[in-house]
Amino acid sequence: MVSENEGSPGVTGHDVARHAGVSIASVSRALSGNRQMSDELKARVLDSAETLGYQVNLVGRALRKKRTSTFGLVIPDLENPFFSSLAQNISRSFAQSEVDVLIASADNDVGQELRAVQSFLGRQVDGIVLIPHDEKESRAALEKASRLVPTIQFDRFVPGSNVPFVGCDNRFGMKLVAEHIAEHEQAFPEKVFFVGGGQSSSSGRERSSAFMDFMPDSDFRDGNFGFSWGQEAARQILSEGHSRGFIACAADVIALGVSSMLISMGRSVPEDFRVVGFDDVGVSFLAHPTLTTVRQPIAEMTSAIGEIILASQSSKEIGALGLFKPALVVRESSPII
Repeated sequence: MVSENEGSPGVTGHDVARHAGVSIASVSRALSGNRQMSDELKARVLDSAETLGYQVNLVGRALRKKRTSTFGLVIPDLENPFFSSLAQNISRSFAQSEVDVLIASADNDVGQELRAVQSFLGRQVDGIVLIPHDEKESRAALEKASRLVPTIQFDRFVPGSNVPFVGCDNRFGMKLVAEHIAEHEQAFPEKVFFVGGGQSSSSGRERSSAFMDFMPDSDFRDGNFGFSWGQEAARQILSEGHSRGFIACAADVIALGVSSMLISMGRSVPEDFRVVGFDDVGVSFLAHPTLTTVRQPIAEMTSAIGEIILASQSSKEIGALGLFKPALVVRESSPII
C-alpha cells in the first residue's frame, strides 16, 4: 500500500485517491505499474498524482517490497565507444519497465571494478551485469557480486566461472574476417597483419587466437583496446618497410587508429592497405573511409539480458544464456573486389 508520508511534502497517497475518486489500493496499484487494472483508471490516478505534485517514495517502496528495482552495470572503460554503446542499449532494454540501471566504469582497473561492485551492493541493487576487465583479476569482483545478487557476465567472461554469460561468438566473427581476406587474396595478394587487443580479457584472447588459427602465417602484434595502440601498430608496420597489406584488428577502436595513422603518413586506405575492425561501433560508418567490420548483435544481446534480469526479480536464479552470431559488414576500408 502507499503510505501516508510517501509522496511530496504535504501530499499523500490518500490525497491522490480523493482527487482521483478511487481507493488507496487503486493508487498503490497504479503507481507500482500493476497491470491488473484498466488503462482508464490508471491514467486517472497518474493524472491526479501529477496535478498534485505527488512523487512515490522509492525508499519506502524498496523497504516494503524488499527490492530496489535497480541493477548495476560495471563496464571496463566508458571512453571506449563499444562499451558506451552497450551501456546505452542495456538502458534502452529497461525503458518500458520500472527498473533503473546504474552505470559505473572500472576505468580499466580491477581495484576500481571491485569498488564499483561493492558500491552497488551497498545500494542494495537487485542484480549486477559485469563486463570483466581482466579474465583473471576480475574474479574477485565477479564472485563477490554473484554471492549476493543475480549476476550476469556480458561480452567478456572469467574462465571457469559458473556465472551465466552472454556475448558474441568471437571465433565465428574472426572466421568471417579470414574468409573475407581469403576471397580477395588473388586480387590483393599482400601480407596479412593482425593487430590484437591484448590477452588479459577473454575477448582479446579469443579474437587473436581464432584469427591466428584461421590465418597462421599472419604477422601478429599485440597491444590493448585503444585508439593510440592502433596508431602505434600502423607506425610500426610502416617503419618496417611494408607498403601494402591487409590489417585485421581486434576492435573497431584499434582499426580506426590504424587507418588514421596510415592516412596521416600518406598511405591510402584501401588502395595501399585494407583495414578490418570488429564490433561495428557507431563511428565506424562515419569514419573516412567507412570501416569494414564485424557487427556484434548488440540490440539482441542487451534485449536478452533485459528479459533475463526482469525475470530474475522473482528469483535469484538466472537461466543459461549463450553466444550470439555476428555478421560481416563490408564498407570502404576493405571493399568487395
